[in-house]
Amino acid sequence: MLVRIAESLFWLGRYLERADDTARILEVHLNHELESGSVSPRGAFLATLGFDDFSNGVDVDSGTLFATLGFSLEHPNSIASSIVAAHKNAGGLRELLPSEVYEAINISDRLLVKMPRNTRSLSEFFRYVRLAHERVAITVGLLTESFPRDEGWQFLQLGTFIERVDMTLRLLKFRLVFAPESQDWATTLKYCSAYEFYIRTYHGQVEPDCVLEFLLVDRLFPRSVQFGLLSAEHCLEQIAPETHRSAPPGPAQRALGQARATISFLTRQDLTTRIEALLEELSLSCSLASDAITQRYFGQTRSQLWQREAGGMTVSRDW
Repeated sequence: MLVRIAESLFWLGRYLERADDTARILEVHLNHELESGSVSPRGAFLATLGFDDFSNGVDVDSGTLFATLGFSLEHPNSIASSIVAAHKNAGGLRELLPSEVYEAINISDRLLVKMPRNTRSLSEFFRYVRLAHERVAITVGLLTESFPRDEGWQFLQLGTFIERVDMTLRLLKFRLVFAPESQDWATTLKYCSAYEFYIRTYHGQVEPDCVLEFLLVDRLFPRSVQFGLLSAEHCLEQIAPETHRSAPPGPAQRALGQARATISFLTRQDLTTRIEALLEELSLSCSLASDAITQRYFGQTRSQLWQREAGGMTVSRDW
């Protein structure tokens, strides 16, 4: 497979997942603030999700939070910026993507980039977030139903699961580091689209150690860190199967495998005594794996970062 195609598929998977996760997080956050009347530290929330402009600890109002995460093209991790980046990557895959998939991405780009310019009220913003979630779901559904399970699919899935693991870890770090006094672990589950499945598994008891266990260790829930790492490992095995029985794993496989092994043998005591260090360790492994994939398959030394240039905005490659 051509390097440019593999790279575009990898980042298409990441950007679609990022847009979907951000839309769901915003929808849950908006509903939570409206229903409970409580306000979490919004500046820290933005910083946790990769918006470094807000890492100085200064809090922001709800309008800034929604505008920044939702439709700001000045901030590369917003829904709109993720859709723009997905559209750019899809443009290099016209000969590979099914026509209905490219059409769905193209429509999403037109709707979600132009619509925010007139978005002012909370009701309009809520409609925008719901539309973003629906458009990404349509695109992912079309990809799942029509894309052949070949090497290209493995790169697409690899990007999806690495992004998903990274987002879950960020949300857990926000809850534990920036909002440790909050007992609202149900909202954390909803951020990860995990609430109903958690309730069925733990029979209605929303306890911090159980939530951490479910979102980190569960092997069956598709948004847990364990599931994501296992899936990413499988993708790498399919992309580059190693036939020599004594050959050492590559850097990406090693980073993912070590992270997965760490999670596999966690106890509940570990989740209560060393959780913050554990989350940092897992986040580092995820970043190292992404850099190793970029170097091994895309011919770069590390994942490129967003940057502003005189001629406009470049395409994002990482947080």
